[in-house]
Amino acid sequence: MRAPKGRDVGPMPEALRRRLVRLAYRYLGSVSDAEDVVQEASIKLLASEGVRDREAWLARVVTNAALDRLRQLKARRETYIGPWLPEPVVETESPSDRELDISFAVMRTLETLSPLERAAFFLHDLFGMDFDTVGETLDRSPAAVRKLASRARQAVKEGRPRFAARPADVERLLMAISAAVQSDSVDALVAALAEDIELISDGGGKVIAALRVLHGPMEVANFLMHIARKQPDGGWRFGPAQVNGGAGMLISSEVGLDTVMAIDLDTEGRVAAVYLVRNPEKLAHVVGS
Repeated sequence: MRAPKGRDVGPMPEALRRRLVRLAYRYLGSVSDAEDVVQEASIKLLASEGVRDREAWLARVVTNAALDRLRQLKARRETYIGPWLPEPVVETESPSDRELDISFAVMRTLETLSPLERAAFFLHDLFGMDFDTVGETLDRSPAAVRKLASRARQAVKEGRPRFAARPADVERLLMAISAAVQSDSVDALVAALAEDIELISDGGGKVIAALRVLHGPMEVANFLMHIARKQPDGGWRFGPAQVNGGAGMLISSEVGLDTVMAIDLDTEGRVAAVYLVRNPEKLAHVVGS
């Protein structure tokens, strides 16, 4: 992993920095924590001599730092009020590489995996490290990390959204909610929802949000109507956005950003999952971006 002494690797390229931030985010679900981890790795890189494979070296440093920080975050999340969702990543373009898949569905699946399963999967499948190197990084045998990566790979495959939503799909759901409120009837809204739909709203105990995952068209429709009826006097403003790599919506009031929404669809085009991030602390980085 080290080159002849004296070789200058230079500063970290922006493309690599973004890739590493996304790697750290997949461990942590926090944009700010991911940025901190990569910044610390960048400082270590500048202080290190003769790093031969900069990308692999940084991936290992970021992984170890993220695993350490994840242990601290896990303790705090055990007392989190209501369902937990990762901080939303809002971008102007949708990432295309599989390594950049940070959809809410995938992120929720990653939360069910052990830290070592995640690390083995990320380092081997996404950064191309051989299992010997991954095993050295995680202090496990190559056979053990091969099994860890296999379990994670299968879980992520099963957890991916059934069908990616487009901006028009998000707008269609918003129109259905608005029509339901105006007509005081959930029938049309229910028809747009899959039979096994889930709604996950993260308010962190600070704003209105469901304190559990909601299931089924009627329960989800009633909750969406309840939220819509609570809109401020000045109304809401809607702005389409790429949220965690898929179509989403930024919902704002006169006082600022209120909700970041994303959805998944089933094979028939009905809404299969709704994700609402409303915790103001998780929206701060979006407001400031």
